[in-house]
Amino acid sequence: MNILNYKLDTTNELLTSRIGLITLAHTIQVLDLSKTIDQHFPALGSNCALKASTFINTLVLSQHEGGECLDDVVHIAKDKALRLVTNQQVPTPQAIGTWLRRLGKDNQGIKALRKANKTLLKATLNNCKNITLDIDASEVIANKADAQWTYKGNKSYMPMVGHIAQTGQIVATDFRAGNVSPNTDNLGFIKTCQDALPKGTNIKKLRIDAAGYQASIIDYCLENDIEFSIRAKMCQSLKDILVDKDNQWQPLVDKKGKAIDGQATFRMRHFMGDEGKVFDLIVQRSVVTGQVELDLGLDLNLNSNNNTQAPEQITTGPYIYKTPTN
Repeated sequence: MNILNYKLDTTNELLTSRIGLITLAHTIQVLDLSKTIDQHFPALGSNCALKASTFINTLVLSQHEGGECLDDVVHIAKDKALRLVTNQQVPTPQAIGTWLRRLGKDNQGIKALRKANKTLLKATLNNCKNITLDIDASEVIANKADAQWTYKGNKSYMPMVGHIAQTGQIVATDFRAGNVSPNTDNLGFIKTCQDALPKGTNIKKLRIDAAGYQASIIDYCLENDIEFSIRAKMCQSLKDILVDKDNQWQPLVDKKGKAIDGQATFRMRHFMGDEGKVFDLIVQRSVVTGQVELDLGLDLNLNSNNNTQAPEQITTGPYIYKTPTN
């Protein structure tokens, strides 16, 4: 091993351990995000007041730095080297809190944020006209007095979040209390996501977990030519159908066309309700050691009739055989 000659010395130069935030600050500058924010957010009414972009840019930098509360913005305020490079003013936590409470009146902040985000999406999506929408609930654990218990056993909030699969960007959010069921008004949220997209950009594909297994969502997708992949909960009616179709199971194959040992798949036409539209239901079953009885709470995989399937949705059907292990 050859170690290069080096010397240790002291320096009076400013140093920072948050050099990665410079890339983020540069991105904010290139996108001219500050101008977009100030165009859509209400001014404070005083020429001496800080602009909305100063508050939001500070919060963005703080979150990427790992901040968990408003007080953590002092990490950026005390980093002289970072502030010198980014040329970023940093308001105090108290000032940010006051600003956020003011924006909360009449949902001013939410309305302004949606407009600013639509402008940002237009710049980053470029010529992408059709997007894949992923929606899911995201738990935010909180110690606030109004936080409610979630099904995960925490006092939290449970906002619904819509992401663009191609870019990972958030299209829209629906802030919800922790005790609100994840399947509440998901069709309305899908429509909100469509409205939040730039003009000329549409939802072409939808991926959602069992919270989206609703006739209204399936009908909406089929009526609007949206491909979809949705998980469905096992129920007695589906179990009865699958038992009758036992001889129609096919081996599940991998990307190379080779059958996967212990796994099979089955496809059938299905509908929900008395007047529901017909779609393809795809079930996968696996032989797994350890289980001795059937679990009817397992997930199925629901796909549109164009055979689009999310690769991460590996699901199981009613025939799950497990043997006890020592």
